Amino acid sequence: MKKPFLAACLLAAASVSLAYADASDDLEALLMGHDRIEAEFDQYTVSEGGRRQEHSSGDFAIDRPGRFDWRTETPFPQRIVSDGDYIWVFDPDLEQVTRKPAGNQNDSAPAQILNGEVDALERAYDISALEQTDSRAVYELLPKEPQNSSFVRIRLLFENQILSELMLEDSLGQRTAIVLSNIELDGAIDPSRFSFEPPAGVDVILDPGV
Repeated sequence: MKKPFLAACLLAAASVSLAYADASDDLEALLMGHDRIEAEFDQYTVSEGGRRQEHSSGDFAIDRPGRFDWRTETPFPQRIVSDGDYIWVFDPDLEQVTRKPAGNQNDSAPAQILNGEVDALERAYDISALEQTDSRAVYELLPKEPQNSSFVRIRLLFENQILSELMLEDSLGQRTAIVLSNIELDGAIDPSRFSFEPPAGVDVILDPGV
């Protein structure tokens, strides 16, 4: 009786591994379907009861691989720009800019998602599909090492094969929803949007990213 039971366990493990592989492949196909993306966003913290609370909004542009411009307009302006070599974080109210290497975003899951870096996500998260229909898909990412991860759960909602919402739950139990709108795919984006020159008079902090 032991051999059939062992075989059943191995078959179940193989099925789970295959399911994760299929979900990762499907997610990669969705995220990497477009090279350039522009959209507006609304970001909320979400209460335990599911109510949206603190709110910020802005817009972003992505030119893969590695270039993006994320601009928060309200309630406090901030701009995060990657030219592929460096990431610049500009806080106008603080008159401060931080520059760090673009290649050292090891635990920046939202950036990896928006940049379509599924290989990096696979190394850190188990990926599963919670829902898949012709018009809607939901994926869940759970960290392989929760004690070393900024997020304990990430869910991605795709509508008509386009990413429309991210839900992030951190290690303190706070949940953040990022809702995308007015999405434009593969349009022309001015390359100058992905370059950044610190304004005169601001403090520049060089973060080695180690």
